[in-house]
Amino acid sequence: MKWYYSENKFVNVQGKKSPFDGNIPYWSERNSKLYDGETSKALKRQNHACGHCGLKMLSEERTHLHHIDGNHNNWKIKNLLAVHESCHDYIHMSKGKP
Repeated sequence: MKWYYSENKFVNVQGKKSPFDGNIPYWSERNSKLYDGETSKALKRQNHACGHCGLKMLSEERTHLHHIDGNHNNWKIKNLLAVHESCHDYIHMSKGKP
């Protein structure tokens, strides 16, 4: 599936950047490079923020690709949303779907 986190990729850190420096936009954009395909495109389109809660995507939680209409065969851009794993769970729990 396309939404899985790829732990085998490596992205260089710029200069003396640190995950503890408070530069959330840098780290969310950097971590989005660990994804490919439609997930990466959705993250760029959403400015590296969760399509559900609006918070920046950081490495603490995986990113899932949500199909807005529930049809997993519909890969149109308008139907895809990059969301935190917990947000994705919440979306489906609130709809009463597994």
